Amino acid sequence: MIYENQTKEIRTHANRLLEHGTVDVVIGYTSGENGLQIPYFARTPEDVSKIEWGNNAKQNLAAYLLHREERVGIVAKPCDSRAIVQLIAEGQLNRDRIFIIGVDCGGMIDESGHPRPGCAECRVHVPPLFDVHVANENITQCDASISSEHISQDNAPSSDKLKSQDCAADAISEDNNFSLERFRNEIDKCILCYACRQTCYGCYCQTCFVERGAPNWLPAKIESGAKMTFHLGRAMHLAGRCVECGGCEAACASDVNLRYIIKEIMGFVEDTYGYQAGMDLEVTPPLVAYKSDDKEIGFL
Repeated sequence: MIYENQTKEIRTHANRLLEHGTVDVVIGYTSGENGLQIPYFARTPEDVSKIEWGNNAKQNLAAYLLHREERVGIVAKPCDSRAIVQLIAEGQLNRDRIFIIGVDCGGMIDESGHPRPGCAECRVHVPPLFDVHVANENITQCDASISSEHISQDNAPSSDKLKSQDCAADAISEDNNFSLERFRNEIDKCILCYACRQTCYGCYCQTCFVERGAPNWLPAKIESGAKMTFHLGRAMHLAGRCVECGGCEAACASDVNLRYIIKEIMGFVEDTYGYQAGMDLEVTPPLVAYKSDDKEIGFL
């Protein structure tokens, strides 16, 4: 029933945006095969009836905002909203041309009913940036770094919708297995298809670093060194930028899980600079700014 109510509210906002000509397109989700919600582009009020919302709206839609000249409305769960904040901070998006329908999210599930990668340990259940807010009265906000001070007062949900509680009981145990054996086992599974890169909102370079000067073919057997170079290079490129949506792991056809490395780097950035990616539009990401008193601590 909660998802039905949220869907109705999303449709109401989307319909109003398109009817009034506020945006040219609303990017959201619609029903696909096997109960999945897939990306959907509504361009007319008639299209809005196909917009859906539920616990299978997995894909981070922020990447669809890149390289668009039109005015765009977007249905954004917290990780999508954080990605939008990050892209604006990096100068990739014009905030004035984006209308954000922020939707509370308690987590997505996979085909087997288990939490989607990134959702089990997610601490952010309310979008940090939105123009209109689609609340979920059952959402309990566990992340102390999200509060009404991060939300425009004009759009802030009522206090009874932003609940807080001690989340220690819900904490996910830390994964301290950073062995070389684990890394090699994951690398061995990789076929270097770049699905993780293609689904990631943060990988927006027109030409990836691994493809510059490379021939337009790959050998039948890809060397481990090439795979390590790609994954470690990508992890460092996402330092201080990843919003932990889990899209890379979810998109992988080979069940490669190297997200634990990115998570560790993000934890380092948070501990060192007090910065969590995509949480505050007014804060400059520490790794894209120069300060003479930077701690200059090595990552690895």
